[in-house]
Amino acid sequence: MSGPELRLGEELISPLHPLYDGLQVDGAPRPAHLAPDHPVWVVTRYADAKKVLSHPGVRRDAKQAAELYARRTGEQRPAIGASLTAHMLNADPPDHTRLRALVGRAFTSRRVELLRPHIEQVTDELLDAMAAREQADLMGDFAVPLTIGVICELLGVPLAERDHVRSAWERQAELLSPEAAEALAEEQADYLRGLLEAKRRDPADDVFSALVQAADEDGLSATELVAMAHLLLMAGFETTMNMIGNAVVTLLVHPEQAASLRENPDLLPNALEELVRYDSAVRASMLRFTVEDVDLGDVTIPAGEYVLVSNLTANHDPERFADPDRLDLTRKADGHLGYGHGVHYCVGAPLARLEARVAIGKLLARFPDLRLAVPHGELVWLPITFLRALISVPVIPQPVLTGRTSA
Repeated sequence: MSGPELRLGEELISPLHPLYDGLQVDGAPRPAHLAPDHPVWVVTRYADAKKVLSHPGVRRDAKQAAELYARRTGEQRPAIGASLTAHMLNADPPDHTRLRALVGRAFTSRRVELLRPHIEQVTDELLDAMAAREQADLMGDFAVPLTIGVICELLGVPLAERDHVRSAWERQAELLSPEAAEALAEEQADYLRGLLEAKRRDPADDVFSALVQAADEDGLSATELVAMAHLLLMAGFETTMNMIGNAVVTLLVHPEQAASLRENPDLLPNALEELVRYDSAVRASMLRFTVEDVDLGDVTIPAGEYVLVSNLTANHDPERFADPDRLDLTRKADGHLGYGHGVHYCVGAPLARLEARVAIGKLLARFPDLRLAVPHGELVWLPITFLRALISVPVIPQPVLTGRTSA
């Protein structure tokens, strides 16, 4: 099997959002627009990206960001889903430090590792179902149900309520009117309030129970608790789901690399870092703003400006990664920005790595002749700024006869 070589300028930037048209990986920070009334500085170089993501003069606080928008436009943009936004991604130290510490106490590496048997079981069941089909959807039939099932198991979402989680996510991904988006956010907030209260009354060995206990001990507000639960639930599967989809598609259009991985499965942990570097599910870090002038080489971003860091292009900076547009599963891709950098580095990275290792390892072993059912250029991506997300990936599975394998 052969396929086209993915090229950054053609496949990894412009098809998704006009912001990225003509973007240069090694270019200096430049002004652009997220929307006609929303100017932003775009940062693409690796060194600049790391500096911005860890600079004390660059902030994330959602309230201050909204105030900046109001000052610049003279308009007060209504907050949609405010009951779900008071979480650590929208906070700076010391609030961020306090909120992340609570999550860290509930989201331990021990708890993540204990999920391995569950991840393996769910993966095998989904692969069994795929094997019975002439054509399957890598996203809808595999990556989505796997990652939703795993995060719900970790957090403690009852089995009977997991279809609700998927339905809410699918509705959230639609282009809803502001009124419909607000109604959905309130519906989700109400659902989480009820679930968290049930955990308070009858705690179990799960993250939501531990989070409720930590919140009660440390005085987390009811709004913060619900927002953090929402963040852990939705962010806990969405980026991992897209990471698995992007990685598998990348391997399918680089069959020689996929073959080497099948022949040497011990390479998988290293290969996953290169796959994330090469085609990260996170196109850009969440929007930030400057509270002081920030010098980036020969360019200074003034105070009071929005800043967007393009993680994907930074991961293809030739000053950091030699021959960056070449996929090399033996490359030491340590330091890539696929999971972010600085205080907002992804708290769920260990879980994402474990899920991807099990899922992709078993998928490659079970379906050695897996191939796309449509040309690569016909795959459809969500036209959003921050995530590189496939809507669906039609594939033709051809399983080996020996059945299940271990990752």
